[in-house]
Amino acid sequence: DLNGCPAPGAYNSDGTLKSGAKVFYVTKNTAKTITTTVKTGSKDSNITTCTGIQTIIDAYQKGYDTTPIAFRFIGLITKDDLDHISSSEEGLQVKGKKADSELNMTFEGIGDDATIYGFGFLVRNGKSVEFRNIGIMRCMDDCISLDTDNSNIWVHHTDQFYGKYGSGDHAKCDGAIDVKSDSKYIT
Repeated sequence: DLNGCPAPGAYNSDGTLKSGAKVFYVTKNTAKTITTTVKTGSKDSNITTCTGIQTIIDAYQKGYDTTPIAFRFIGLITKDDLDHISSSEEGLQVKGKKADSELNMTFEGIGDDATIYGFGFLVRNGKSVEFRNIGIMRCMDDCISLDTDNSNIWVHHTDQFYGKYGSGDHAKCDGAIDVKSDSKYIT
């Protein structure tokens, strides 16, 4: 624990995965095909099989599954490699059901060349989310937007490069990481 608080994301503070954590290796060839089950309702029978990175993240939005999950990016991943995006402004959307919803998600690069290209991340209503060891280039607007009602977010060992010309934050380094609207306990 970090001062009495659990480490954000899918890992414990000692670097080991949290109990029961799921791990997915995301490459340009697997981003659309990774598959897992997610609890999507209050009954134990409400289990949904989800395929694709954004589809899996979207299922967590229902708020019934807090199983820790690590998405390990390998190599170059472009927007076209994804199953879909749920934020037309940013790219991958990581959203909780209500303010500060426990998500226990880590988005991490493996190796020294893990790169997101042509999209970024929007986190809204999320708690316990981590981004690490990844480069984000030519994002749609922000590389990482911590938009509304987030807490316990850790962004480290990342490189962010400005978005495409004409996006909302197209000047160099403007909006690489945005923290706003009651987002707190951000490192």
